[in-house]
Amino acid sequence: MNQTKSIQNLFTYGASQIINLLAPFLVGFYVIPIFGIAKWGLVGVVTSLYVLIGILVEFGANLVGVKELSAYRLKQNYLKKYIGLNYTFRQYCCVIITAVLVIVFILLKANASYYFGLTWMLAWYYNPLWIYQAKEDFKTINFITIATKVLYVVAVFLFINKPQHYIYLVGLLGLCNAIFFAFFYYKTAKTFSSFKKVMVFIKQNKAIVLSNFSITAYTQAPIFIIDAVLGNTASGIYKVIDLFLTAYRSYLGVFFNVTFPKFCFIAQQNIKSASKYVTKMLLINVGLLTLSALVVFFTMPYIIKYFNVALNVEKGLYLSRYLLFLPIVIALNIPFYQALIYKSQHKSIATISIIGLLITVILGVFLTKNSQLNGTLIALYVAEVFITLSLMIKGYKFLK
Repeated sequence: MNQTKSIQNLFTYGASQIINLLAPFLVGFYVIPIFGIAKWGLVGVVTSLYVLIGILVEFGANLVGVKELSAYRLKQNYLKKYIGLNYTFRQYCCVIITAVLVIVFILLKANASYYFGLTWMLAWYYNPLWIYQAKEDFKTINFITIATKVLYVVAVFLFINKPQHYIYLVGLLGLCNAIFFAFFYYKTAKTFSSFKKVMVFIKQNKAIVLSNFSITAYTQAPIFIIDAVLGNTASGIYKVIDLFLTAYRSYLGVFFNVTFPKFCFIAQQNIKSASKYVTKMLLINVGLLTLSALVVFFTMPYIIKYFNVALNVEKGLYLSRYLLFLPIVIALNIPFYQALIYKSQHKSIATISIIGLLITVILGVFLTKNSQLNGTLIALYVAEVFITLSLMIKGYKFLK
């Protein structure tokens, strides 16, 4: 019953992600001819910066928060207090980070894209998806996801039509997300907390946030490395490659978001049953990933021939084929990662994530200098294999 319901949730949630995944492709292939591959690379760097900041603002909501709300879903007073505590922290965090960013942008004379990107701070504050994920209310998540992406695509086609308009692209996405996030945020029951409780909350969750930040950092690090070593044009080409990797990561996010609340709920009664559940779901997931990777790998060269794309975009699309099997490696660690989160092994996750980040940065810089974009792809595989093996070794004993 649990497995059947989860498969239904996977397809329900996955349906909305089709729009979520199509949006970057539609936007990318529309705007690159307008303002060029180099500006597309700059947009990618700015976007990655705000993605990293979002980890700090949400402070473990999508992991520890989901675990808490899922495991104690029947205790309404506890839920209100926990949700309110997380949002109280976000208030302080958003004010401080926004002030720091504005000062840094002024001192560094940053591109206008960074300033317009501050709309993401509103989006990160209001983001209520973690609450609906814990409830396994994927229909609401679908509505929010589809609505934000449709609004974003429409806004891009309406307002981005000149080369200088690239500065608005990141800000438009943040604004569209914030509009719908805010509506559902105000519908959520919550009890705000004191500053003292916020400090306790920070101490309790800092390890998992550090690990989550490190995981996100090593996924975003390549574009920063490429931009620094090879320049905006190369980072723009990588951003084209990353469209496919981002699509697969989003799919893995769907799988994680669907199975994690159920895993926590089952594990509360019996960890062995939870282990069997997530393992069965993993086999289905790996099968789908392998099949789709093979299909895209062998058909992409033929598909590209039918589209009149710029040479740089074509190069990015060809290179992207070699990243299609990376998500399979990532998928293999999901059961062990979930077990470690459930068992509050946050320090172990943090240690593995930080080492993975260091591998990505050190090896990425070295290989990118010597082998350019091919070197970046190799560094990504090495880092992901290390992280997957480490999580398997650490998490196996909790899934016995």
